[in-house]
Amino acid sequence: MFSPEILLTLNIKQQLFTDPRRIALLKAIEQTGSLSQAARQIGISYKTAWDAINDINKLAPKPFLITAIGGKNGGGTKLSAYAVRFIQLYDLLTQLQQNAFNILNDDKVPLDDILKATARLSLQTSARNQLYGTVKQIQTNDVAGFITVLLSDNQTELKVYITQSSIERLKLSTDKTVLLLIKAPLIELKNEIENENCLSVTVEKITTDGNWSEIAFTLSSGIVLYANKLASEVKKSALATGKQSKLFINPQNIIVATLV
Repeated sequence: MFSPEILLTLNIKQQLFTDPRRIALLKAIEQTGSLSQAARQIGISYKTAWDAINDINKLAPKPFLITAIGGKNGGGTKLSAYAVRFIQLYDLLTQLQQNAFNILNDDKVPLDDILKATARLSLQTSARNQLYGTVKQIQTNDVAGFITVLLSDNQTELKVYITQSSIERLKLSTDKTVLLLIKAPLIELKNEIENENCLSVTVEKITTDGNWSEIAFTLSSGIVLYANKLASEVKKSALATGKQSKLFINPQNIIVATLV
C-alpha cells in the first residue's frame, strides 16, 4: 500500500519556522508548563528547545509563549492563544495533506479540478445527491433569480433558485465550477413533463424497509440520483428496476456550494 510519511515544514523568509519536531515541542510545553520538561519529554536538549522557541518567536507575527516568573504558583511557561490556534491549523493542514494522498487511488476524483478534489478529501454533507457542474447562465434582479448549471456530463442542465446576495457572496460567474446539493426526499416523482428540471431516468435499484424506500435512478449519461420516498408512494408509482421514469427537482430545493 502506498502510504508516504508526510512531514509538513513551514518556512518564513527562507528560515525554518515550524516542522513536526517544533510542533511536538510546543505541544509538550502546553502539556508540562515547562520548557525544560518539554525538552526532556521529546528527547532534545534545553538549548535546542530554547533556540527553537527563540526562532519561532522572532519569525511569528505574535508571541507564541507566555512566561510567568515566580508568584503564587511558582511561575512557568504556557502557549499563547495564537500559538494554540496555530497548532490546530498545522494539524488540520497535516490531515488535509494525508487525505489528499488518500484520493490518489480513486480514479473517479479528478485532480485537475480543485472543487471536486477538495470536496472529496474534506467535505462531507448529509445531502445524498452531490452533483458537479459549471454555471452557464445567471438571471437575477436586485433580490433573487436563477442560475443554470451544466452538470459534469456536459448534457444535463439544472436551474437553481438563488438570491442576489448569495451570488455575490459565492462570487458566482459564468463557467465557475459549483457543487449542487439535493437531499433525497426533495426529489419528486413525476409523470407529467415540467417546464424545467424534469429529468428522464431509469430505475437502477430500489431498497426498502417496508415503510421507506431509497430509489437509485440513472440518467442516460450515467449520473446517479437518489430519492427517498414512502414505500406506498413507490408502489403507487409502479416503480421497478429497469423501468423508465421521470423526476422533478424544484429549483428552490437545490443548494449551491463552491470555493470562493
